[in-house]
Amino acid sequence: ELGFKLEPVGEQALKAAEQGQDFGQLFLGFSIFLVVAALLLMALLFQFGLEQRAADIGTLLALGFTPEQVRRLFLREGAMLALAGSLLGALGGLAYAKAMLWGLATVWRSAVGPSSLQFHATPTTLAIGVFSGTVVAMLTIWLTLRKQARQPPRELLGGEVQSLKFKVQSRGAWVAAGSGLAAAAIVIWALVRGESANAGAFFGAGALLLVAGLGWAAAWFGRMAREAGAARLTLGGLGVRGCARRRKRSLATVALLACGSFLIVAIGVFRLDANRDATLRRAGTGGFALMGEATMPVVQDLNTRSGREFFGLGADELAGVNVVPLRVRAGDEASCLNLNRAQKPRLLGVKPELLAGRFTFANVAKGLDRRGGWELLRSSSQRKEALTDESQMANGKSQMDRSLPASALTNNSALRTSHSALGDEVPAIGDANSIQWALGKKVGDTLDYVDEQGRAFKLRLVGAVANSILQGSLLIDEAEFVKRFPGESGYRMFLLDAPSNAVPQVSATLSRTLQDVGLELTPAAERLNAFNAVQNTYLGTFQILGGLGLLLGSAGLGVVVLRNVLERRGELGLLVAVGFRRSALQRLVLSEHGALLGLGLGIGIAAAAVAVLPAIVSPGTQLPYGSLALTLAAVLLNGLLWTWLATGHALRGNLLAALRNE
Repeated sequence: ELGFKLEPVGEQALKAAEQGQDFGQLFLGFSIFLVVAALLLMALLFQFGLEQRAADIGTLLALGFTPEQVRRLFLREGAMLALAGSLLGALGGLAYAKAMLWGLATVWRSAVGPSSLQFHATPTTLAIGVFSGTVVAMLTIWLTLRKQARQPPRELLGGEVQSLKFKVQSRGAWVAAGSGLAAAAIVIWALVRGESANAGAFFGAGALLLVAGLGWAAAWFGRMAREAGAARLTLGGLGVRGCARRRKRSLATVALLACGSFLIVAIGVFRLDANRDATLRRAGTGGFALMGEATMPVVQDLNTRSGREFFGLGADELAGVNVVPLRVRAGDEASCLNLNRAQKPRLLGVKPELLAGRFTFANVAKGLDRRGGWELLRSSSQRKEALTDESQMANGKSQMDRSLPASALTNNSALRTSHSALGDEVPAIGDANSIQWALGKKVGDTLDYVDEQGRAFKLRLVGAVANSILQGSLLIDEAEFVKRFPGESGYRMFLLDAPSNAVPQVSATLSRTLQDVGLELTPAAERLNAFNAVQNTYLGTFQILGGLGLLLGSAGLGVVVLRNVLERRGELGLLVAVGFRRSALQRLVLSEHGALLGLGLGIGIAAAAVAVLPAIVSPGTQLPYGSLALTLAAVLLNGLLWTWLATGHALRGNLLAALRNE
């Protein structure tokens, strides 16, 4: 009778912690592209090392060593290097993790709120990291060594390293076709099944498209190598055709750059800025200027003259101000500020008509019309009223027509059953991020609740609004709220729409006059930015991984340019001998490796566009085109800088002397 109820708080806390978001899996998923880029660069450098030691390999073969023995010898050498690198990497990982925690405790404090983070590492985890890193590196080295030591010892002793057959031209086309069709099938399936918000499916489709792009690049390199030539060939065209000379190197360079750009774009799209279009009704702020929470309930209507006069507010002090009051039932914080899984989110009761046209609906339950908007909160109550009327009519008819008592009773019982079923489900609307991440649910699912009298009922998630200030709570119809929780009198949360030039004055006035109820007002854009800071912070940490991948890609491009030009000094010397100027040679080399740079970035961007398709097609999403364009332009300039530096270094000296050594 007093509403006294026991809660298993220990069980609920453990359940919330166990179901929390596993950020380790997120880091692993994003860093896999960095790992792939590092392995590709390692394979390139190991291959270059083998080519420089061609005479050593030839000597071993000439002395009677078998190719398998030579490969085992180099594999053991590579294994020692891999083990040393894995040990250094484990130490670097510890330092990186501590640096991230320090950042989250200081400059990125807004991302974790009041949560306390502590560094935790176990010997088992470190051992697994070192072992797995060594094994993966050894596997990469073994694949690099597979086709080595097959050339005649005489050629190897002379320092001649012929380009091995690159039989990927046909397989590259098949890989491109298979991966492309698989990516298209996943996207079509997701769109047809209404899984447009399934980030995992689209991310997988983007990764497959990345593989398809690399397969197409391999096939293109092979086709250029098979072509005899062209009737009219420009200097730039000649440079682009040079990509097919060392196709493995070219493909590895493209893959390095594609992985880095894929990660940068795929993450950068999700960056949020609450200040953009904050005054629009469809924005995440709902067009509201202020958001307030009170310690004590307010029973007066602040939109009426009598309600304002109760608090001593004059007629002109809140001119042009519209207040949307909300009833509050305390519960778990279901926003990104809570690192654990919310079990019973806070409930807000609101009159749906007060929010008409506000916010942007990202999704609604199957069978419902998105255009219904906030009126979806009333669908259940209206149906119940209709059923109640029909039930009353059936009762009246059974009393008038006593010749059919059994059928009347059956009909009345069925109507009562339908009413009861609907009465156990209350439609609710929440923020899309809260539903997906904080609750682990999707639109159409239900949540179990208990009202003030201990009766169980269910909340049906009928809609989700795009990134909004409503994070952390679920909204239901005020009539249902009062019915379920009659003891929650008055309103304790307020959304205020005020003229932009009067917001500071309105905030100061209300804070002063309603100080007795503990009203605290916050600008709506500031509130949304507090939520966005969490997502942006984690995206920043993931983008560091993408930046490292692009750094590896740029370094790999520079190494490839340097190696290619040093190997072709004789050819370049011949061009000088027939009249080409050094500036023309520099343009020739830049066009070749600039094509690799553009191809890698293009494949990565195209694949990332598919991976982030849910964000692109989601209503209310504001893509940061400007920042993405600047980032990609910086990447392009960085790659060109590395290429120019490597080209300038390799073209130094007397190229004619290199021609005399041919």
